[in-house]
Amino acid sequence: MLHRRYYPDGESGDVRDFLAALRRDPNRRRAAAKLDIDIQTLEEFWPVTMNVSVRTLGGWEPLKELRRRFDKIAYRIFFYVQGDELWLLSAYEKTSNETPRRELEKAYARMREVMRQ
Repeated sequence: MLHRRYYPDGESGDVRDFLAALRRDPNRRRAAAKLDIDIQTLEEFWPVTMNVSVRTLGGWEPLKELRRRFDKIAYRIFFYVQGDELWLLSAYEKTSNETPRRELEKAYARMREVMRQ
């Protein structure tokens, strides 16, 4: 079983704030619940992803992307698994077909920082 950690210090960070904001929004509360279930599934069953959509980002390994579409909105959470820790690095709502390079670069830089710890 993996232990959830939020970048940068393990207890708080952008992803935790992103999920909290979704929970406060009455129109996105259900999306937050779906993402919570996805994260819990990864914690419990990794590396088997069950019904959670995960992909490795070619050229950005070992960075991974959790993908969740809900109510016509594409949610993405970048994460990295190190030992028994699931590091949630960054999250955003996807608005185009391509992943914004700045989001990839931010998540990759955070992953590299976690790797050095």
